[in-house]
Amino acid sequence: MQRNKLVYIALSALVSVVLLWLLFSRIETRDVIETFSRIYVPAVIVYAFVALAGAWLRAWRYKLLLLPQKITWGNILLVTFIRNSLIDLLPARIGSLSYIYVLNRRLGFPFETATSTFVVSFVLDFLTLSPFLIVAIIAVGLGTTVVSTFTLLWVAVLFFLIVFFFLWQIGPISRLLFRIFQRFMAASKLKNRRGAILVREKFELTIESLSLIQERKVFIPIFFLSLCIRLAKYISVYALFFGLLRSHGYSFHELSFWTFILGLSGAELTSALPVKGLAGFGTWESAWALTFRLMNFDPGLAIISGIGVHFLTNVFEYSLGIASILILAWPYLAKKREDDRL
Repeated sequence: MQRNKLVYIALSALVSVVLLWLLFSRIETRDVIETFSRIYVPAVIVYAFVALAGAWLRAWRYKLLLLPQKITWGNILLVTFIRNSLIDLLPARIGSLSYIYVLNRRLGFPFETATSTFVVSFVLDFLTLSPFLIVAIIAVGLGTTVVSTFTLLWVAVLFFLIVFFFLWQIGPISRLLFRIFQRFMAASKLKNRRGAILVREKFELTIESLSLIQERKVFIPIFFLSLCIRLAKYISVYALFFGLLRSHGYSFHELSFWTFILGLSGAELTSALPVKGLAGFGTWESAWALTFRLMNFDPGLAIISGIGVHFLTNVFEYSLGIASILILAWPYLAKKREDDRL
């Protein structure tokens, strides 16, 4: 296992180095430095405030899903900041599982409660992607990109319908998956193993918890709350995007918000890759630049803006995440030091 981890880290580092080298070979390093030095500070402030508002909305959604169990605003915000900082650190959004770990291991919530609310939140995040993509595709217009607009529309609509069906039938689907899991355990002769029994129990409890959430009929209001979360994310990153390119002569009017959404969506798809650069560096910027290039954006500025947006958003989110981890860990560290002294 340790060897596999080292191989994966080495491969990710290689991907980051190669892709970043290719990107920087197409631009002047001084242009990147000048763009950072001339960034429009008010836009960065807007980014920070809207990003914090988005985190608060996400924390509010977690609180609603966790009901009737209570959690303080302070704790749920810490959980949210940690989740936001780790979500893209590992491939396929595995970092988002930190939400389950912190709730269960650090804050004492039942595993099934943490897992069921994580699953619903995860599905809602995907469900809110398509509405914005559909509006963006229509707003950008026909024939303005090298990719077929009708193809993108059909893919976005189909994706929305699939995710909606999964959320609508989340109870029956989870029970079907549980039956498949049981058959697999029986076929592999593992069903009597202690670990398999524990997994089966947690699986069943999670299904029950999902059913309870579904019975509360909160999906519609939480769906609209999820739309606000995604909108806050788009507005915050768009403000940062404008702040980086303002010194290059771009105005709000020239930087189409809907074109920006398509570009950001293309970059975020890299989070699903099984192997990507360290913390997404290299793959994220490459996908951003490629998507914007397909929409006839200046190639040099596509690369520079991608590097700038990814770097600054990571600095902001990692800072909040690290601070949150230290705050949560402080009582345990203090107790350990006290026990050591005794």
